[in-house]
Amino acid sequence: MKKYLALTLLLMLAVFIAACAAPTPAPTKPPAVQPTAAPTAVPAKPTEAPKPTEAPKPTVAPTAAPAKPVEIQFWTSQSQLQDEALKKLAAEFKKQNPNITVVVTYQGSYSDAYKKITAAIAAGSPPDIAIGYPNTIATYIKSDAIVPLDDYMKDPKIGFSDADLKDIFPAFIDKYPLYGNKVYSLAFMRSMEVMVYNADLLKQAGLAKPPETYEDFLKVCAAVSKQPGLPCYEMPGSGAASTFATWVFSRGGDLLSPDFKSVLFDKQAGLDSMNFLNELFTKKYAILQAKSYQDQTDFALGKVPFTFSSTAGLPYYIKAIKDAGNKVTNWGLAPAPRTIKDPVVNVYGPSTAIFKTTPEKQQAAFLWLKFLMSKDANAEWVKTTYYFPARASTKEALADFIKANPLYGNAYEWLKYGRSEPQFTPAWEPIRNAIGNAMVAVANGKATPEQALQDAVKKANDAIAAAK
Repeated sequence: MKKYLALTLLLMLAVFIAACAAPTPAPTKPPAVQPTAAPTAVPAKPTEAPKPTEAPKPTVAPTAAPAKPVEIQFWTSQSQLQDEALKKLAAEFKKQNPNITVVVTYQGSYSDAYKKITAAIAAGSPPDIAIGYPNTIATYIKSDAIVPLDDYMKDPKIGFSDADLKDIFPAFIDKYPLYGNKVYSLAFMRSMEVMVYNADLLKQAGLAKPPETYEDFLKVCAAVSKQPGLPCYEMPGSGAASTFATWVFSRGGDLLSPDFKSVLFDKQAGLDSMNFLNELFTKKYAILQAKSYQDQTDFALGKVPFTFSSTAGLPYYIKAIKDAGNKVTNWGLAPAPRTIKDPVVNVYGPSTAIFKTTPEKQQAAFLWLKFLMSKDANAEWVKTTYYFPARASTKEALADFIKANPLYGNAYEWLKYGRSEPQFTPAWEPIRNAIGNAMVAVANGKATPEQALQDAVKKANDAIAAAK
């Protein structure tokens, strides 16, 4: 798996470089953890990619519209701005495909949606298509509820052309090694875990740029803590598992073995990450957020200099800062601190899977998913959500957006430093929960880093055994 994921990101990087010259979540705000989306080694320097002019131009495959009206149920965990964007796209899709109606329905958080979908599968009435992280989609595959997409993708009438497949980043096509390496889901969005920082508070602490090492991070925290009531970092409770993964990656560590059979986050990089968290809380440099997304609000009020978040949270940070009266004017995004040479970012995000229903609904669902991955539709989605697009060519349609949103543009360039969580196994969801709970136990002083880590390892091993 390690080799496969590393190769996947190398391919993704090569396509990114070919597509660009040179130059980051409030009721379903995309959660700061997951997935996710969801390689286990820092990518090697890629080989030289072809010039942008040599990149293939995507073609539009013919659409085989259903002969009779079809309505498909699309379950999501996207609300507010994202829900509105999906419904607008569904309306545009219907204009192009009059016989297909897409009903976009928000089902709560990813955890809530997972529970609802699991219950619907058991009742024999799953949605036609749904968004979820690959690790939860893997559990649906195990239940024989998901349609493999390989044949749809190859279909000469409705599938992807060769040029399309060269234009779509390989990391957005989800192959599941535990299930015949078939494609069971596709992604039209990805994000990454980044450090959000208040530059003015850093300057007051004597740092001219965001900390690149954990030692510098702690120096800022020591200086900030001298101001009463001003913590350095606000942790989103048990939802910080992706932050832990980022910290492990940035120390050169891994989470699971390539075959998903062994735990690796209990090695030195994992212990150092838990010790770092423990130091933040024992020195009162950090606090647990009181309610969901409170870290965004507190950051916007200038009450905390650091948070860790998905880049998909950018529009919500922007809105929070505006709603707070623009008290914070000098802020930015950066990769997490590190002990290794190059930066590392945890690239993750949800994917979309089609459920076994009827041939007509399955085909309509695939056409809808293909539409979401098209250049223009993908660009509209990105402009609302700040996710990264599925196609290299989409960046052309985002030129003005990137120019107007340099934070997003900067993060786009960090994709070459990307690594991903081991998300293609059903074991990863309970493992993530175990890691998140271990972090809370350390934060609350109810367990030492060693105790919390070993408890998470035991639960992880149980999850791995159950996934076989």
